[in-house]
Amino acid sequence: MWWIFLLSVLLVGLIKGYKLDLKIRDSIVRAGSFAIPLAVAIGMVSPLCACGILPIFISLAMVGTPLAPLLALLVTSPVMGPDALLLTWSGLGSDWAIYKIVGAAVLGLGSGFSVLFLERQGWLSSDMILLKPLYREDGSLAPAADIGAVAGVHVKRMQIVPRANKLRFIFDRSLDAALFIGPYLLLAIVLEAFMVTLIPVAWIKFLVGAESFWSLLMAALIGLPLPTNQIPIIPILSGLLAMGIDKGAAYTLLLAGPVTSLPAMVALGAMFSRRLLFVFVSLGLGLSVLMGLLLQIVS
Repeated sequence: MWWIFLLSVLLVGLIKGYKLDLKIRDSIVRAGSFAIPLAVAIGMVSPLCACGILPIFISLAMVGTPLAPLLALLVTSPVMGPDALLLTWSGLGSDWAIYKIVGAAVLGLGSGFSVLFLERQGWLSSDMILLKPLYREDGSLAPAADIGAVAGVHVKRMQIVPRANKLRFIFDRSLDAALFIGPYLLLAIVLEAFMVTLIPVAWIKFLVGAESFWSLLMAALIGLPLPTNQIPIIPILSGLLAMGIDKGAAYTLLLAGPVTSLPAMVALGAMFSRRLLFVFVSLGLGLSVLMGLLLQIVS
């Protein structure tokens, strides 16, 4: 995952260097009722997994991006990406590539509008994202160390020095993002390694091989500890389909696995309130099971 992590923090540096986070936020705000579809569209062309999108998600959260499109982006990006789509087409066939596009759109739109509904009912609010924008007296955004300190998240404080050019600023912001998310990601990868070692892949076939609603639930839960971001899930599913796994369960795993990545859950646990984290996980798993059930019905 190292190259995904480096790519994501570099994108954060570029986004901050050229103030793209503010432009994205303003575009989403101006989009009004189209804010959630816009966030889903951005997520579907993003090449980043659940962990890779986190630094960008944090950057957007820090500048006050609305909660519903922010969650829609966080759900969509791990499931869909141009590179993963091509690999899915090659490894699983054109039908599964189409399933992937439809599933990513349904998860993103369903999550975004569900969160919007819960916000209007007063059950969710942007205050449940612990990393709130913090501004200095001159009106500029405070560094990540100060924002993290307010939320009880420790980030190594950097000494900001005058920059002769934009490249130094981009490097500083990339390093800031790496120091912010890196410890959580490293801890989660170690935990994931233990879980993957202790859970034989053969058990998956036993648990989700039959065509039943139970197999869909088990596929969603199995996706939690496995290293199932959108690239390695392709050969895993190819092997399971060859073994005769139920297509609905395979579809659920294709969607739920990348969204509910263990590293992302560990990081989000420090940045979300428990209620918001519960909603995020429930929507990711619930909508994945729903899509798997629909495929069972039509197959």
